[in-house]
Amino acid sequence: MGKRSCSSWLGCFQPAKTLYNAYKKRAKNIEVDLDEYNKMTEANAEFCREAASLQYGKAPKLSEDKVDKMVKELKDREEKRKSFSRRRSFHEEKDIDSINGRNEHFNKKIERGFGKYTLEIKNNLERGTALPD
Repeated sequence: MGKRSCSSWLGCFQPAKTLYNAYKKRAKNIEVDLDEYNKMTEANAEFCREAASLQYGKAPKLSEDKVDKMVKELKDREEKRKSFSRRRSFHEEKDIDSINGRNEHFNKKIERGFGKYTLEIKNNLERGTALPD
């Protein structure tokens, strides 16, 4: 079966697959030391324990350099996340007729539908000729 084409971005979005791909991408940067892993499993029989183990909640002592590597990776992810924010366009000359982004979007939709009918009323309000003396 071939690749399915999607008519919208949301239709193609698969959260589990996306999270797994992000995990694989981050896991590529992790170095595994099998000698140290084997030493830890020999020293503690419960190192790779099952869910029914009585050692629940007890973790083996980690070295400081591993904790530092984890903190560095988390900070790198945070920096990368911050770099993806895009600046929203702001037009100085545009009249402000909304209180927030959602209201601005709603006003655009209303303007598309009823703008041609309310144009004369808006112009009269701006000139001040719409109100009776």
